[in-house]
Amino acid sequence: MSPSAFSTPAMSSGWIRILRRRFPAFESLWQEFPDNVFLIACDRDGEFWLADCNPAQQAFIGLPAAQTQGRRVRELVAGPYRETVLERYRQCVASGRALTYEESGAIEGSDAVYYWMTLLVPAHGADGRVEFILGISRDVTALHQAENVLRLANEELEQRVALRTAELEAVNARLRQIAMYDALTGVFARAHFFEQGQDAFRLALEQDMPLSVLMLDIDHFKRINDRWGHAAGDGVLRLVGARLQTVFGRTNLVGRCGGEEFAVVLPQQQLAKACWFARQVCEAVRSHAFMWQGEHIPCSISVGVAERMADDASLEALLHRADLALLQAKAGGRDGYRQSESQHVDVARFHS
Repeated sequence: MSPSAFSTPAMSSGWIRILRRRFPAFESLWQEFPDNVFLIACDRDGEFWLADCNPAQQAFIGLPAAQTQGRRVRELVAGPYRETVLERYRQCVASGRALTYEESGAIEGSDAVYYWMTLLVPAHGADGRVEFILGISRDVTALHQAENVLRLANEELEQRVALRTAELEAVNARLRQIAMYDALTGVFARAHFFEQGQDAFRLALEQDMPLSVLMLDIDHFKRINDRWGHAAGDGVLRLVGARLQTVFGRTNLVGRCGGEEFAVVLPQQQLAKACWFARQVCEAVRSHAFMWQGEHIPCSISVGVAERMADDASLEALLHRADLALLQAKAGGRDGYRQSESQHVDVARFHS
């Protein structure tokens, strides 16, 4: 650039000096304004010159005004940030409108990264060309640091919430497990058994599919408790629960209705297959020796079997018919099964 063209930044600097001399308030603002204020002269060749800057900007540059006025911006800005700064000036000139952006960088001799919020305001000449850019940069490093602290705190909180949520989900899963299964025998707990059984009954009713049930009771269970103690009785219950799961698998519903009484729902199974299951489970319990403190405890079950009939209005009604058949099995000598013959039911027993 020719020396004659250098008059543009010099003239602008002179205007600022005139304002500072004539208007004490302006001089006070210029000296005390905490943000960096600078005036950039824009020549026709696309070069940018630092016409003047306030003491805050001078302190940042590290040079007095006499050594910065009239110098090319590219000579004053550190290499890593030079093209970024010049590109912002070009954008402001090209658009002819004010431009606000955030920039960052390190001060020479320091590894710390600083952040500034910068405002560029273009000043147009008589021909409409942008001749000057007034810039104001505010140090927002402390705000960034606070945001980082808040972000880290939020991330930590999110991690703690995620961990707590996972813990609660695990607890809820455990509670669901406890609610679903009988802790002693491993089969479905009464409430869950009836919930699943009623769904199976409704499905069979809607699709007119066969469905059978079994009611099972451990023979002479009170005698086992009285003779060997309740711990031995619990062992027998666990044995029976295990045998039931082995015989009926996962496709059928097995539940403990209370005490030594169990029930089974067999979806899509007719009476003949239900009776076959009844024989299998009686044999499975009878043939499995249960030892308690070196002594063999004889164990057997009685079973009542019923298939859904047209006048069975509910699962409870069907189970009641199986329960009546169970009473017949017990009256007939136990350790065996009977199938239902009656269609008239009293469902009150299954609501308790």
